[in-house]
Amino acid sequence: MTKTIIGMTSAAFLLAVLALIRGGWLLVWQGLFIGMKTAIQVLPLLVAAFSVAGLISVLISNDQIKRWLGRGSGLRGIVLAAAAGALVPGGPYVYFPLAATFLCAGAEIGTAIAFVTAKNLWTLTRLPMEMALLTPEITFIRYLSTLAFPILLGLAANYLFSARTQAVRNGIYALQKENNPDQKDT
Repeated sequence: MTKTIIGMTSAAFLLAVLALIRGGWLLVWQGLFIGMKTAIQVLPLLVAAFSVAGLISVLISNDQIKRWLGRGSGLRGIVLAAAAGALVPGGPYVYFPLAATFLCAGAEIGTAIAFVTAKNLWTLTRLPMEMALLTPEITFIRYLSTLAFPILLGLAANYLFSARTQAVRNGIYALQKENNPDQKDT
């Protein structure tokens, strides 16, 4: 996360310099104001999303996650994760923490891939807008043409990268430790 923060801070600094050159301090302050306004609007969603991820991690036992989404869950776990991805509302600040929570609790890498892929392809909350703007026919065609992808990608991830699941978990633990040094080792 430190590298990401450094990268984003560097990008913000460079863009501020560009804004200063193009429009002076007024343009810099306008850009910063718009960014802060967006941050304030998104903050409640971030708090709720991370709360949901944390609460899931304490309410659903690791054994339950392992049983339903772990190594032995096979196709059932992948289909269940894909269905969850389609149903979970919200953007990346919601579903990435959930995917990390599932992985750290014992989910297999393929179930996390199916969850994230389905969230991006099948999100049911966007159906009304998609049908209103693109017609029900194109919405149906899009859903039908993407129907197999989350499941196929989950199966492929398990087949190709199952041995990397623990390394991915360790990476998540390292990120969490870096962001919260007081956190106990898991």
